[in-house]
Amino acid sequence: MSTNVRTGVAVPSSSPDRTGPGERGRSDLALVILLGVLWGTAFPVIRAGIVAGAPPLLFAAVRYVLTAGALVLIAIVARSERPRLGDLLSPAVFGGLLMIGLYGGLLYVGEESTSGGLAAVLTASAPLASALFGYRLLPGERFGRWGLAGLLVGFVGVGILVLPQLGTPSSSGFEGPTLVVAAVIAFALGSVLLRRTSHATPGLWTLSVQFAVAGGLVETLALLTREPMSLGSGATVVPALGFLVVFPGILGYSLYFYIHHSSGPARANVVGYVNPATGLLVGLLVFGEIVTGVEIGGLILIAAGLFLLQRERSRTTVRSSGVASPTAATASQKH
Repeated sequence: MSTNVRTGVAVPSSSPDRTGPGERGRSDLALVILLGVLWGTAFPVIRAGIVAGAPPLLFAAVRYVLTAGALVLIAIVARSERPRLGDLLSPAVFGGLLMIGLYGGLLYVGEESTSGGLAAVLTASAPLASALFGYRLLPGERFGRWGLAGLLVGFVGVGILVLPQLGTPSSSGFEGPTLVVAAVIAFALGSVLLRRTSHATPGLWTLSVQFAVAGGLVETLALLTREPMSLGSGATVVPALGFLVVFPGILGYSLYFYIHHSSGPARANVVGYVNPATGLLVGLLVFGEIVTGVEIGGLILIAAGLFLLQRERSRTTVRSSGVASPTAATASQKH
């Protein structure tokens, strides 16, 4: 291993890779599962903080600013090299404003009237939205009948979760899930645009800038909407904030952008398989949220859509490389 001189992130050296395909595949799977657990727990914890009295936009803004500050301290201690100013523009705009800031603002406001488990299930559609944007914006991102079937099945699952609320427009149930879906769209679009425009390895300084930009955006939205500038006195707020900063924030986003840079947004967003199940379980077992049959049905359809989409990508990769063996197909799906 060597160190990227601009970012301070460890990158593979020029020596031959002695890791076998099976071992690399297990490593990739372990990283995705870990990321899914870290992010899946965030949804019910966010909901718990908001229920305890924290204004959603201020709650998100404080989390992002604290995360940015912690990342700066870690970068200083680790003596991470600062990237060039020009390398920060794309991550700040597409990563900071869209993937973290706008996504977080919409998600937190949406969770005022959406359970953490349902929010986790809805955000599982991020890979589907990324594939749709990638089809138009990324060279080589094409899919055939399996990919189209996956998109259709997955978005039907999203519709099952959201559209029934149209029958009760006077309730708050429709607004929350709709805002969560809008957050997913912002995240997916930012993910694809970041992949298209940025070629620098993400490091600690880059992540700190993204969180700082996101915190500034969400705080501005909080001021414009005249939210109370106090997190309240609920006993759950501070522990929830600390958990969100350390685990889904610093650890989760660092891991996501690492996978995003090395394998692309579609591969990183496979976390959608693990994310919703974790959110549902934590919401049910820790916070006593009710899991409905509709949520489980929507989750199954979204997972089926993701499976079909990944099958399409695997088949395309194998055809383009001229390899037809099952082992190669499995490896291509992991890398």
